[in-house]
Amino acid sequence: MTMTLRRKSEKKEHDSLLPQLHLWSSECIYFHGNDYFNELIHSINNAIRSIEIECYIFYQDNIGKKIITALIDAAKKGVNVRLIIDGYGSMAWNTQQLAKLTDAGIEVKIFHPLPWRLSLYKRVMITRGYINKFLYLSSRINKRDHRKLYIVDKNTAWSGSMNISDSHLKQNTEEGIWLDCGVKITGESILELTDNFDEIWKRNIPYTIENNHLPFRTNNNIIRRKYKNNELIHLIKSCKNKIWIISAYLAPSRRIVNALKRARSNGVDVKLIISHHSDVIFFPLISTTYYAELIRAGIKIYEHREYIIHAKTIILDDISFVGSSNLNHRSYLHDLELDIILTHKESIKKLQDKFIDLSGNSEIITQSKLKSLPWYYRFLGKIIWRIRYWL
Repeated sequence: MTMTLRRKSEKKEHDSLLPQLHLWSSECIYFHGNDYFNELIHSINNAIRSIEIECYIFYQDNIGKKIITALIDAAKKGVNVRLIIDGYGSMAWNTQQLAKLTDAGIEVKIFHPLPWRLSLYKRVMITRGYINKFLYLSSRINKRDHRKLYIVDKNTAWSGSMNISDSHLKQNTEEGIWLDCGVKITGESILELTDNFDEIWKRNIPYTIENNHLPFRTNNNIIRRKYKNNELIHLIKSCKNKIWIISAYLAPSRRIVNALKRARSNGVDVKLIISHHSDVIFFPLISTTYYAELIRAGIKIYEHREYIIHAKTIILDDISFVGSSNLNHRSYLHDLELDIILTHKESIKKLQDKFIDLSGNSEIITQSKLKSLPWYYRFLGKIIWRIRYWL
């Protein structure tokens, strides 16, 4: 099914950066995984027709096992269950574990398994023959499916920054408590989201731009990736009031940096919240290499210490994005991403309030703070910066 526009009503009526955007029927924001996963599992348990799951990481931990059980039970009741996992993010899965799902009637595909995992080749989505698959996967080892999408009965979906992992629960762990941002949405546009999932499932992605009235953005092919990136640059340059970004990782492209600097020179309130601690241990090093230039331009950067920030949110005047896209080169150039556009004032206000709360409990970075960093910290950051294209 092509990405046709099914909704011709319920458009934003106020002056907006995206004035013709179609509305979700409902939106619910989550900053931790407890309620997010509880409601997702409840919905899976009550599914009638279909379940589609696509995620980068699917751990077989406490949450993972609960979801596996729910999916198997749903499949046994006759629900059509399809699962896409990434071959690197979910590399712990083996053929025996996958067989448990397929034996229950669940269809499973793996996006770009690591080329030496020959036992998984039958689940590769494209090409035939072992040699062709090896060459194909070797050439795309850096291209991952970083999306997080969970659809039930084609009328309710969950997305945002949360993989299937206990890490997203609000619990004390050795690494700390994570702060995410997920969203549950309902409405007719879920049908287009399901179409989008089907494109990845079938590896049949039309080289066209998605209808820009849809309240989500993807980069399933080079044309859509270019459009998504260009649109973000355009929106940043078009802002009049504020650009507030929460990002798990900071290693933006030169175009993004220049757009943010230009917005600030035009009087826009530009603020970024970055995590002081990261689940990717070296990323704070590379993030600091961007600080000086941005601070000189008048952009405020906050480092947050209480939580490990894994959320990916952008507030641009009256619109907000919640999704899987980081402010780094991987999201910009390599990985498949999915970002939901919030359309309800209540949801946008909740996101703004969270930003204000986090920034008020974070350390603002100054030039003097940067100068006080140990020399080896700055040196390592510059070394890692040279491979930013892959990060």
